[in-house]
Amino acid sequence: MAAAEEGVPYEEIDTKELIGTGFFGSVHKAVWRNREIAVKRIREGCEDKKIEREIYQLAKANHVNIVQLYGTSRHEGCALLLMEYVDGGSLTSFLHAENKPSYSHAHAFNWAHQIAQGIAYLHGMEPKAVIHRDIKPLNTLLCQKGLQLKICDFGTVVDLSLSMSCNAGTCRYKAPEVIQTSKFNEKCDVHSWAITFWEILSRKVPFGRYDTLFELYMAINEGERPDLGDIMAGCPEDIVAILAACWDADPKKRYSMKLVSHIMEKMLSEAGPIRPLDFYS
Repeated sequence: MAAAEEGVPYEEIDTKELIGTGFFGSVHKAVWRNREIAVKRIREGCEDKKIEREIYQLAKANHVNIVQLYGTSRHEGCALLLMEYVDGGSLTSFLHAENKPSYSHAHAFNWAHQIAQGIAYLHGMEPKAVIHRDIKPLNTLLCQKGLQLKICDFGTVVDLSLSMSCNAGTCRYKAPEVIQTSKFNEKCDVHSWAITFWEILSRKVPFGRYDTLFELYMAINEGERPDLGDIMAGCPEDIVAILAACWDADPKKRYSMKLVSHIMEKMLSEAGPIRPLDFYS
């Protein structure tokens, strides 16, 4: 992968339609040097360190399950990230679409496996391992008619070697130790992966009956986890076991993301063929 190009002239970017908005700004479809891309515009006033962290970590990453950063630019005082365009939208949008498109065990295992692969890659980066800290369906994008998935949104990524105490991420997916102490290691991503996989298998919002942060914090701190009875019928018992292990309250008892990736690869090989989701753009 070529290094991300800094200081791309804004005039080279042909900005198209808006495709998403978030806390840090907006994302537009665009064309740059005859390549279809996504441009993430960071709104003025956002913390520069988080922007710099996202640029730095994305520029280092080179993995099929990580959204690629092509370059950076500036326009009207805003930082712009020129990124790989992923055409299928977020996993959240797919899972909770009004028309409820169907998918198989194989699809679910495939998505969980690809998320695990991407996280394992981050945790194994040299010279410093990296923690994403905000793994959730909204931060994963589908492409190739649902056959491929890529992790995005690196605004909360940190080097594993740093001692961090920021309370980042989305509470529904946070590990209890992050809520309790705001201090963590790479096992917090393992917990978030498990909650995300449960959501894929159940098509329900985790802890959906709680509306306030206080209620969520109390439930998670007291050991509540999503109901394993809600997952897709016919899932192997090994799936229940891996979820329970990966969201264990004790981070030391959770599997490593590398091990999870290996387990999911085996589960996927036994799940049968994966057909493209033809109704998915």
